[in-house]
Amino acid sequence: MATGGEEESSRYVDEDAAVGGKIPAMCDPCGRRKRTTPAAVVCSSCDLNLCRECRQAHQIYAACEQKFVALDYVPTEKVLVDMQGLDQCSEHDRPFRFICKDHNTLCCDDCQFDSHRTCKDIHRIQDVGTDADSSLIGYVEEMQGTIVSARDMIESCSEKCQANDERRNQIMREIDRKKEEMINRFDDAKRRIGEELDEVLTSDKTRLDDVTLEAESVKVKLQNLVSLSDEVSKHRTGVEKTIINFTCKQKAAWATTKLAQLQKNNYSVQHTLEWSDHVLAHVDEELVTLRQAPPPSVTDTEVGKAYNCFRFV
Repeated sequence: MATGGEEESSRYVDEDAAVGGKIPAMCDPCGRRKRTTPAAVVCSSCDLNLCRECRQAHQIYAACEQKFVALDYVPTEKVLVDMQGLDQCSEHDRPFRFICKDHNTLCCDDCQFDSHRTCKDIHRIQDVGTDADSSLIGYVEEMQGTIVSARDMIESCSEKCQANDERRNQIMREIDRKKEEMINRFDDAKRRIGEELDEVLTSDKTRLDDVTLEAESVKVKLQNLVSLSDEVSKHRTGVEKTIINFTCKQKAAWATTKLAQLQKNNYSVQHTLEWSDHVLAHVDEELVTLRQAPPPSVTDTEVGKAYNCFRFV
């Protein structure tokens, strides 16, 4: 058994993964230098495990009130908790020893020496930790309430994102519906215009067919008469020539009159489209625009309530 709390001894903590269920405590400074050296003593002021060599350096350079206890005298039921680096100064890679209330910050020995020597309200952490348990309970309860607020906010954001996706799909469906309506209107217009054109063109075709038949009849009659006139002029007497000449004169006059009458019906109706101005206006304008409502106003009280999880003092 070590005496005076200063001789090297063995300190063990329960650990299921260790051989025999126990592992020895290691020197903290050596551990920061990637060395595994069994600790001999612990400085109760700093709660720092030290091997014999590091203890000598600690006696020379440490600013704490040095109280060394052999590890055999340290209660073995102490549970080691991984502080996840929260107990270490990230700038100097040393454990926090002080709390500066002037600057509301934790300090290691280097921080205290370099930046907080003139601070008035600076204390050792071990000296102000008597009421830490009660304060921690209050902070934990506040953080638990804040966790609930953060969880509700996350769920609210997720719901809003889902609502936005659904609204987008709804807008796309609305555009498709309007598109279908316009296509149907054009299809209806095409069908109606086609029916009107068919009716008008059928009437035109009937009339032009009649003109064609009668003009064909006039042409055939005149052609026959021209052939007959040629035969008579070559092989007939003067009487027959006089008759043909008289007949040709009458038929020529009749044919001219007939064709003049047919010419009145020899036309086709020309058709063009007239578009409504309000429809044509969309050719040079945006067919549809997206209207965006302004964000809802939130009062300062509501902001403080909704974002209470971010207000730590």
